[in-house]
Amino acid sequence: MSDSPRTVVILNRTATATSILRDIKAFTGYGLSEIRSRIVAGLPVVIEEMFSNAWYDERAQLLLALLTKWQSEGITFEIREVAEDDPIEAGALISLEVLRNIIEPDDNESRDGI
Repeated sequence: MSDSPRTVVILNRTATATSILRDIKAFTGYGLSEIRSRIVAGLPVVIEEMFSNAWYDERAQLLLALLTKWQSEGITFEIREVAEDDPIEAGALISLEVLRNIIEPDDNESRDGI
């Protein structure tokens, strides 16, 4: 079992537009009815393990792009950083900027080292 925290995204319960459902389906692979049910129930639509190989390979950047898009479209969501074994409610609320700083420092450091 990994000790890596998870990034959890919960959408505003009214955010059920078709474009949002498609975005989530493309990112998670969940079915559209499951996604809609999760949104309406206030459950996470994204649960992503941080600092895994997939996170570093592309998932972190894809998540950041998706959330940045939603923010620019005025879609309301919350991001939580949740420890591996903790319930989602125990996770710390973080902003998109904090998530961006978590994801992008390595990119900036590697550019500086060139």
